[in-house]
Amino acid sequence: MTPRALIALAAFLAVSCTASDEQKDIIYQLSDEKYYEMPQLFHLDEYNGCLATHNAYCLGSFELSADANNKLFQTMQRFTANWVDNFNHTRLHRGLCLNRSCAEQAPLPSTTLPLHHELKAWFSSCVNETMQTSYGLRAHLYHLEYCKSSTPNPSRPLNASEKAFAAAVAAILALAVVSTTLDLTLSDHARKGAGWTLSWSVRQSWRTLTAPPTAPADCDLRIFDGLRVFCMLCVIIEHVCWLATLSYLADTRYYEQTRRAGDVMLMTNSTLVVQIFFIMSSFLLAHKLLQDRSYLPPIRTFFTMMVNRIIRLSPSYFLVVWFASSWWERLGGGPQWAPLVSTEAQICRKKWWIHLLYLNNVLNPDDKCLIQTWYLAADTQLYAAALALTLLLRNRKWATVALGTLLKDGELYVHEPAHPDQHVKYVHASYEATDITINKSVRATYHGDASFNVLYQSPLGNAVGALCGLLLAHAHHALRRAGLRPEECQIFRWLSVLAAPFAVWWIALSPLLLPAGPPPRGAAAALAAFERPVFALLVVVALLGAINGVRSPWRTWLSGRGWAIFARLSFGALLLHMPLNKALLAARLAPAQIDRRNAVSAFDILEL
Repeated sequence: MTPRALIALAAFLAVSCTASDEQKDIIYQLSDEKYYEMPQLFHLDEYNGCLATHNAYCLGSFELSADANNKLFQTMQRFTANWVDNFNHTRLHRGLCLNRSCAEQAPLPSTTLPLHHELKAWFSSCVNETMQTSYGLRAHLYHLEYCKSSTPNPSRPLNASEKAFAAAVAAILALAVVSTTLDLTLSDHARKGAGWTLSWSVRQSWRTLTAPPTAPADCDLRIFDGLRVFCMLCVIIEHVCWLATLSYLADTRYYEQTRRAGDVMLMTNSTLVVQIFFIMSSFLLAHKLLQDRSYLPPIRTFFTMMVNRIIRLSPSYFLVVWFASSWWERLGGGPQWAPLVSTEAQICRKKWWIHLLYLNNVLNPDDKCLIQTWYLAADTQLYAAALALTLLLRNRKWATVALGTLLKDGELYVHEPAHPDQHVKYVHASYEATDITINKSVRATYHGDASFNVLYQSPLGNAVGALCGLLLAHAHHALRRAGLRPEECQIFRWLSVLAAPFAVWWIALSPLLLPAGPPPRGAAAALAAFERPVFALLVVVALLGAINGVRSPWRTWLSGRGWAIFARLSFGALLLHMPLNKALLAARLAPAQIDRRNAVSAFDILEL
């Protein structure tokens, strides 16, 4: 990090200590009495009983308004102005059985069932009248999820995609049965010549899963298995809590009060750990190439390694995308099933081919199908770039210097664009990157959120992790070639051991560098720009020591023998944890409760 960049960071963070006029009009704390005077944000009537008796059920969101002198609404607006920590209390979300909760606002009796526009008007007038009577507020229906008067028919005919998926799964099961039978009945000599026919065997798969990992001679990579599992667990528990904010919540008060607690900050900002996956991916790529002595033509090596990667990832990945676009919507129901599952399944049916190209993070990025798979697309794109860069720099003595310069110049380009307009655009985008809040883009699954699309899930936004991984590999091999052993340097040993806890502390504490509430633009832009490079460099220092034998408690723990099995299952966990957890939430008949105990229990259920 250059001195000029450090000065810019200090200046930007200094701005954060000065409250703007907008911040002075924000209510940061409300007593319980004042809080519960506001209308409840989420409510769901009984769903199955309503539809079973052929009553009408509607789900939708309402925008509240009031006269200028309404004290309650002014409080709601000022409390909502802290959009970083609080829900939007001027928007209500309701699921009502109209015949039961809104009988007084029912349209005139008719011999036929009300039409859809009549149900919509009935729903809107019901909530509006309730708000006016109880709170003196007006409610305008701004988004209707659905209105229906009968349970969806689960026995609708299968379409072509669903039939083909069922046939594919049946074929896989048949192959597994045949392969396992051959594995159990053939002699040892016959099994040696069976080749790929035994690759579907359950016993053979179990052997592969539980086989001890290979141990490279020049460095200790056992820590990568434990680190991969630990990071995946962090991602899963963060997604468990994030998905809960997409659904209807029973108690928003607890969630808002704990937003700035240390453990909550650590979990919320654990999206930084995704950089570790990029670091490990590019390191292993470069490490393998730097060890290779075959000296094949670079173009041939590039295409061979890219094809091998696509073949390794695609079968499982494409099967999950196929499931999401076909059977997923059919396998459940509930008041929130349509907005949480059916809507995403429809997107998957339109966007599946983009996933096959590993471009789902850059083509139609607002439409999220299996949102967690942005990582596979970004990692594949960065893998190709890292592969080309490594082939270009391989066997160059100045490779480490070139990578360090590239990392530094990339940072300078971000902070010192040539044209003033570029600087304005960067500051705005970086500021928006901190706008990952519970009342704006989150409930819309970041639809239309340029910061998520451009900075979070794009290859450019994650290039820091990939470059740091390449830098780690080249630095390791450069030290080996020079005969230097970093583990013998006492200063480096201490730096390497302390870098890991410092990285964890950075995750938890870096958001606290900004004041509560909406942060100043300059300070937020600086933090958004420096957060990932600082974290990635700390991880690189820690890993450089760990793979070279520097002892530490966290290295011993993450290098345990049992991690390898779970590391081999991490790819499946990445693909399946989101659709499974989303289906569990969507099938709930009552609002979800999110707190520390429920987050852990939901995480345990998902793991089982």
